[in-house]
Amino acid sequence: MSDDPLVPARSPGFWTLDRVAAALAGGPAGGHSAPPSRRGVLDATRRTGGAGLRGVATDSRTAGDGDIFVALDGERFDGHDFLAAAVRQGASAVVVSRPERAQGLGVPVFAVPDTLVALGELARYRRRAWGKSVIAIAGSNGKTTTKELVRGALGAALTVHATTANYNNRVGVPLTLLGIPDAADVAVIEMGTNAHGEVAILRAIAEPDVAVVTSIGEEHLEGFGDLAGVLAEESAVFTRDSLGIVPASETALVAAARARAQSVVAAGLGEGDLRASSWEVGTAGEGEGQMVVEGVPVVVPLRGAHNLRNAMLALAVARACGVPMAVAAAGMRGVAGPPMRSTWAQLGRATLINDAYNSNPASARAALDLLDAVGTGRQRVVVLGTMRELGAAGPALHAEIAQRALASPFDVIAGVGEFASALERAGGADPRLVTAPDIDDLWPRLRERLAPDAVILLKASRGVRLERLVPPLTEWATT
Repeated sequence: MSDDPLVPARSPGFWTLDRVAAALAGGPAGGHSAPPSRRGVLDATRRTGGAGLRGVATDSRTAGDGDIFVALDGERFDGHDFLAAAVRQGASAVVVSRPERAQGLGVPVFAVPDTLVALGELARYRRRAWGKSVIAIAGSNGKTTTKELVRGALGAALTVHATTANYNNRVGVPLTLLGIPDAADVAVIEMGTNAHGEVAILRAIAEPDVAVVTSIGEEHLEGFGDLAGVLAEESAVFTRDSLGIVPASETALVAAARARAQSVVAAGLGEGDLRASSWEVGTAGEGEGQMVVEGVPVVVPLRGAHNLRNAMLALAVARACGVPMAVAAAGMRGVAGPPMRSTWAQLGRATLINDAYNSNPASARAALDLLDAVGTGRQRVVVLGTMRELGAAGPALHAEIAQRALASPFDVIAGVGEFASALERAGGADPRLVTAPDIDDLWPRLRERLAPDAVILLKASRGVRLERLVPPLTEWATT
């Protein structure tokens, strides 16, 4: 379980005990009969049958009548501790790796070696039975934004089922697939990773027809080692059964896609198989972009050149799915960016660019480029917080981004955590610097340096929670 309850994935009328048994024993997706028992997949004391189940739940707090409760082992919670609670909530069957913990529940018990693997098997079974197109979106940066752009581009012509919240890991991806409605035309599945082999596992569960990798950057280097390791991990989403869509500007990624995918579309600004013939950033000085693709004007309601590149990937997906360019462009026009990913807010006369959802060197460079492109004539302020999970490369990468910030025409450059020391080392006595070990110490020093019309960028890794600056910034700007 997690602190936030996970919503069950329900497909009324689909699941039966026989189908659960077939899924967990590797049976065909269209099967209606339980296959021979394998490794104690189905408790021998329970009878299989065709009685309807409602869906799959992994959180006892949200399990309900007719659900199959999968008892996951987590870092903080063991689902086996909540089996009785799930049954009291109405769960009609349970999937466990410790069947001795499930005695006396009064419901069918499916015993498997690994419940996390079993969750993926249930999801793959549902995906195959549904049988329509799946779009996978992986990459170091821009996955959620690109997913929303793809949703918008496809949604103008098709019924789209897509990842919500941060359901992009080995629990979230299966739950997203398990929740696909029968009527959906296409599913858009975001895939994240922080460990070797995770993308390959998610790809094997989702079996995508189209695989998008948004970018390759320095992410989770504690696990991946270097950019070559990141490239190997993210490109595992491509198979000989899928179309690969990648940014044309990333030549190593294009080459990796061509080596693995059935076919590849490289999309970009002025380059690639699908390209914008013209493009610009900075409409009305606010950083929104527009471009022309195959003669169609495209307005992207998100800021920065990096989001124009993400939009090109979305247009390539739409074209592959048979959606006309003009229709896809109209669908993207109404897309709202996900929270804390270059989100703009007007605070009195000041403008806040909240990009504090996460950070790594590539996304930090893009954020600095965005601030470079906007707010000319106004005070420009950047607040940088630690980029996490960079391993031994962390100090050098923080130093690089610090130097990049100092080389820009920003009026105030603030840093907390590892960026405090990186900026001090790189900038010395630069009068623009404001540093502190943490946010509480930074705010009083930063507040006295801010102009009423400031354009303020926040950029840090999720664990820093740099958005804690938003309330004091809002109070300062509006009182």
